[in-house]
Amino acid sequence: MGERLAEIRKDHGESQQQLANKMNVTKYTISNWEQGKSEPSHELLVRICKHYGVSSDYLLGITDTDPAYTQRQRKAKLTPEEQKTLRRVENYLLWCRRNGKPED
Repeated sequence: MGERLAEIRKDHGESQQQLANKMNVTKYTISNWEQGKSEPSHELLVRICKHYGVSSDYLLGITDTDPAYTQRQRKAKLTPEEQKTLRRVENYLLWCRRNGKPED
């Protein structure tokens, strides 16, 4: 869990101190979690998952994929114009699903 927490935290541009402040723990506690010396309580695990928008299975290393997190990582690498285009394509595909696929 520790390495994955560190990776996710860094992906979000947060320092250990910033995460500690949001979780109402010390920076030392975050450091211990990331080094695998200790683990957060169930309550804090849930708060971390909600804060970063990741599944607990992904954070705990039970699964190596979290589709929502992976999608956000990809979107973060896109320019604002590319993100706008992606939203238009997504909206079009959803429209097709609701209204039937147009003829090719």
